[in-house]
Amino acid sequence: MAEVLNRLHDGVAVFDSEDSLVFANDVCRELFQAIAECFTPGTPFAALMGAAGAKKMLADAFVGPGEIDLSDGRTLLLRESPMPSGGVVRTFTDLTEYRLAEQQIAYMASHDEVTGLPNRSLFLDRLDVALRQAAREKNRIAVLFIDLDGFKAVNDRLGHEAGDIILHQVAVRLVARVRASDTVARYGGDEFTVILNQISNAQDVSRVAQSIVDELTRPFTAKRETVMIGASVGIALYPEHAETADALIRIADKAMYEVKHSGKRGYRMAALRKH
Repeated sequence: MAEVLNRLHDGVAVFDSEDSLVFANDVCRELFQAIAECFTPGTPFAALMGAAGAKKMLADAFVGPGEIDLSDGRTLLLRESPMPSGGVVRTFTDLTEYRLAEQQIAYMASHDEVTGLPNRSLFLDRLDVALRQAAREKNRIAVLFIDLDGFKAVNDRLGHEAGDIILHQVAVRLVARVRASDTVARYGGDEFTVILNQISNAQDVSRVAQSIVDELTRPFTAKRETVMIGASVGIALYPEHAETADALIRIADKAMYEVKHSGKRGYRMAALRKH
């Protein structure tokens, strides 16, 4: 039986009716390498977990079967199966790769593949959160809708690979123009959106918008070519212009198109609502 259990991918430990170790396979010792010498027959299970805690292997206090977070970032799943004799078989499964895969899938579902920025879905989630917080704390936020000027022509001339390089550079420049507490997202195509949280006044927002226009007017380099694009930026404020996410985006988008129609490469604050 020992030979069979040592071939398993999971750690398996058998305990008697007194909850003392009878047998542990090699994987158990590999999973708990820092206390491998403790996996000797006769050692109580509580003593094993106590040794793991003393070696600071456990990220949290041990509370029983279920997921165990280790201080080195691994996650183990502990399952217990009672035996007719009164003993118990404990199985340890390393979930680390599975959890990392879950995180990667979640990240890919909420972030843009080209730029690494939050995608439209995550942007909308964050905007909802920002609006609830602003309403609760009586703060103001701004939504900026950004459309790149001249990007389509560059993308058509140099190809999608070069276009993706430029989009990535745009993302880097946008993130550099806002605070860590703000959100920059790729809304779709060559459109980007920004949430500015806890703004003091409209003038501060205008300064950020102008800095974005200036930053995206500077030359870009792709495939050893220097290219020029630009940006048209529309701005909507909460609560002055609207109080819902859909309305703020729509109003900022409308203001952006007004910039497009009036010459591009600039920004415009939406008009105040009529009461």
